[in-house]
This record gives sequence, C-alpha cells and structure tokens, in this order.
Amino acid sequence: MKQNLLNFNLKELEKIVIHNLNEPKFRAKQIFQWLYKKYTFNINNFSNISKSTKEKLNTKFEIKKPQIHHISYCEQDNAYKFLLKTEDEKFIESILMICNKRVTLCISCMIGCPLKCKFCATGNELKFIRNLEVSEIVGQFLEINKYLQKNKIKQKITNIVFMGMGEPLLNIENVTKTLEILTNNDAIGISKNKITISTAGIIQGLSEIINKFGIKLAVSLHFTTDKQRSNFMPINLKYPIKKLLEEIKKISLNKRDYITIEYLMLKNINDTLNHAKKLVQILSHLKVKINLIPYNPTKTLSVKTSTEQQLNLFAKYLRSKFIPVTVRRSKGQKIKGGCGQFVLSKENHENF
Repeated sequence: MKQNLLNFNLKELEKIVIHNLNEPKFRAKQIFQWLYKKYTFNINNFSNISKSTKEKLNTKFEIKKPQIHHISYCEQDNAYKFLLKTEDEKFIESILMICNKRVTLCISCMIGCPLKCKFCATGNELKFIRNLEVSEIVGQFLEINKYLQKNKIKQKITNIVFMGMGEPLLNIENVTKTLEILTNNDAIGISKNKITISTAGIIQGLSEIINKFGIKLAVSLHFTTDKQRSNFMPINLKYPIKKLLEEIKKISLNKRDYITIEYLMLKNINDTLNHAKKLVQILSHLKVKINLIPYNPTKTLSVKTSTEQQLNLFAKYLRSKFIPVTVRRSKGQKIKGGCGQFVLSKENHENF
C-alpha cells in the first residue's frame, strides 16, 4: 500500500529520502517545495527531480488530499463553508472568513467529535468517526487556497484557527505534524502569531504544544463552576477547572501575548453579574483576554442567547476590572458555519 507524501513533516521526509530512496537529504526539501510552494500534486511533474527518482517515488508513495464537494457562500459576512470529501468518502467542513486583508481559515481535525458538549451540534448531531490524517488537515488549507487562486480571488489565507470539527488535543500527533508543515518556511510558512488552537479543556499536551510552536491558545471555558461546566461539558469531569487553569499557567507568554478565554453567553444560565465576578476571580492569576460569544442556536440545546443589554453589562464589568474583552460576532451563521454549528449540512450548498 502506498504512503501519502502529505502525511510527513520535513524530518520524516528526509529520513525517507535517505533510507528508502537512497537519495541525498536535500531531495526532501525539493519535494516539500513542490507540494507546498508550487501546489504540484503529481509526482511526475516534479521537474527538477530525475526520472529514476520519480519512478522510485511513484512505486512507494502517492499524493492524496480531501476534495471540495460543496460550497456555501454568505455574501453578508463574506464567508464560505466548504464541504470536503475524504478518500474513504467521509465528509468534513472548513470555514473561510474574509475581512479586508485578514483571511481566516477555520479547519477541522476530526470527523465528528467525541466530547458531546451540549451547546455544540458537531458533538451531538454527528457520530465521532475518526481522527483526520495530517494530509486531511493540511489538505483543507491546500484545497481552499487553490480554490481562491482558481477563482481569481485576490486574497490569500493569512490566519488559521483549529476551531472546526473535533478537539485538536485529542489528535495531537497529527495536529503537531500539521503545525510543523504550516510554520515551515520551505512549506506553507505561516507566522506562528497567525495560528490559534482551540481546546475544550484537554490538559494532556496542552502547554507543551503551545510552548513548542509559540502559537495562540483559545480555551473554551464558558462556565465558572465545575458543577455547571460538567453539566454542559462532560470533559470537565476528567479535567476540572482548577486543573485546566493550572495547566494553562505553564504556558510561556511574551509581553504582548495572552490566553483567549472563550465564554458562551447563555441567557439566564451563565450571564449574570455574579457569573462575571466569579469569572474574574478564577482567572485573576492568568494573563487573559475574554471573548464573549453569543450562542448560535442548534437543535441539541433549547436555550436562548443573552440579550444585548446583558452581554454589554457583563462586558462592562470585566473591563472595569481591566480585563480585555471582545465580542465574537460569528460569521457564516446563515450557512451553519458559526461557532458550534458544524454539522455537515448540505442545505443551501452549491455543486462545485
């Protein structure tokens, strides 16, 4: 069975080139550049590599990535939702959000999600099937950037957030390899400051991966007590708030860096002034920015989002305690591409 070249980071590819192909080490960098700089996915078109080397490559390796199956576009938000099909005919979703020169790609790392957070459609309406391979994670970037080029859309992807389907830290090996490719200047070469990993609160590997790459972290906290958080987010039973915050404290931050705390605003559930006070209390020892998120309706949770008045009061209190606050106005809600709405819906999709 042939191996997929897109599943290897540069160090792995160098070992393959030296030991499997009996070729010089620099050949790996050439292959890397063909894949990630020149978007060439046919080994026979690697023009600066000899015919005999290409024959050896073709014998043992192939290049496979997810293919765009459907596209939805929300003109109001200038946001695209891409439904991509994997080699085993499963589906994943990615969201592209264009805001002036900032073009953010929200990518998935799993097919479905095993965490079952009550407010998230991905974990409740879809069965968890499997982790995505490196080729399937980085392949989302390759396919969508290629789409932009093909359709003469001038913008290029500038930012990447691991906030799509799945929990990145439960697929940490493949996410780590993907980050190595994304940040490698001989490959995609995206700045570490332009990449964010979001977690629902997995502790294992959290501080290590953030410290290793120097990327940004967003933590989906959403609640201020273990009782309430465990009710809505079962993962809290294994990794309670105290342990999660202790792990976050291990992250090395530069002067201008901070940890983003995601806080979902649910009407009359977690949005009172007392909740805001408790939030300030438990985060007092951390350098954070709080991102308030109006709840995007799903079939799995029949609650309402906080009123604008309550959201503003909540934010005002946090700011009075000198905590930076933003309000995330999710893009792509009309195409079910907002936070927590990734459910592989084909409604309103256009054939591609």
